[in-house]
Amino acid sequence: MIYLVRQGQTDWNLFRRFNGVTETFLNQYGIEQAKKQAEELKDIEFDICFCSPQMRAVQTGEIIYKGKMILDERLAEIDCGEFEGTEENGESMSLFWQAIKTGDRGTESFDVFMKRNASFCNMLSEDYMQKNVLIITHAANARIINYYLSGKPEKYDFTKAVAQDGEILKY
Repeated sequence: MIYLVRQGQTDWNLFRRFNGVTETFLNQYGIEQAKKQAEELKDIEFDICFCSPQMRAVQTGEIIYKGKMILDERLAEIDCGEFEGTEENGESMSLFWQAIKTGDRGTESFDVFMKRNASFCNMLSEDYMQKNVLIITHAANARIINYYLSGKPEKYDFTKAVAQDGEILKY
């Protein structure tokens, strides 16, 4: 079974700021979320744990998983370019979605982001589908992995998270 964990809350999540590749840390609530996840997953014997190399994910992983985590760059959040740290609101979100279509304004293009997450998912399906796998990553990655593992619904709204801060999805 695959257990997909979105990292716990950071202050940038709390205050609705774009948080792509900028290193931020779990806030106290995010630490509590990770402890709750650890409790929920305590009886699972994982064969392997893959984690984003970003500190907020690593912090979450260190609370949940006591073994060696494999840090995988493909699980890093999308690079939000010049939007990093700015407020997420209707206007900025619209501008961001425009920018990631082509990688403008210092952002990672959505196509590149999709391809690196698909590469991770292809490896997962080839080598680990019969294992208990823990994946610790971020909101946008969780959307892509969810697409891959459960199929994209016809009227899927990519602007809505499939996993809230600190949530666990099971496949």
